[in-house]
Amino acid sequence: MARLRPLAALALLALAGCQTDVERQTAALTLGQDNLAQRQMQSRRFDTKDEAAVLSATAAVLQDLGFGIDEVAAGSGLVVGSKDRDAIESQEMAGQMFLAALVAAAGGKADPQFDRLQKIRVSIVTRPSADRAATLVRVTFQRVVWNNKGQVSRVETIDDPVIHQKFFDKLSQAVFLEAHQL
Repeated sequence: MARLRPLAALALLALAGCQTDVERQTAALTLGQDNLAQRQMQSRRFDTKDEAAVLSATAAVLQDLGFGIDEVAAGSGLVVGSKDRDAIESQEMAGQMFLAALVAAAGGKADPQFDRLQKIRVSIVTRPSADRAATLVRVTFQRVVWNNKGQVSRVETIDDPVIHQKFFDKLSQAVFLEAHQL
C-alpha cells in the first residue's frame, strides 16, 4: 500500500499537468475580445452574386496599389499578392551608427543592425453570403521585415483601419465599374 502512494501522487500530478495543457489549448483557441472588431475591419459585403467579377476587381485593385499577384485560386475565392519595399528608417539607422561609433571609440567591435527590406503580403478571400445574394470579402495584410544581415527581424499583421478602409473604397469603385462594364 505504501508503494502505491507515490504512484498515485505522480498520477495526480500528471493529471494536473494535463489539465493545465488543456486549459492553455482552450485559451489559445478562444477568440479574443477584439476579434469581432478586427473581422469587421477586414470584411465587407458587396451586393453582387458574381464572385468572379469581385475576384477580378480585387486583382485589379491590388495591381493598382503596386502589388504583384502571387496566387489566384478562383474556385476557392482566394487572391494573394505581395510587394517589396524599403524598410530603412533614418532614425533607426542614425541611432545604430551612433552606437557603433561609440563602441568603436571605446575600442570595441561594432556590428550595427537595422531594418533594410520588407515584403508586404495581402490575402483576400471571397465567398457567397449565406443568402447567396451577395459576395463577402475579407482582406488581411502582413509584413515581413529583414535586417541588413538578411535575418527576419519582424513578422506582423497590419491592423491599420485606414489601410483597410482605403482598400475597400478602391474595391467598391472597381466592383461598381466591373458591374457596369465601364
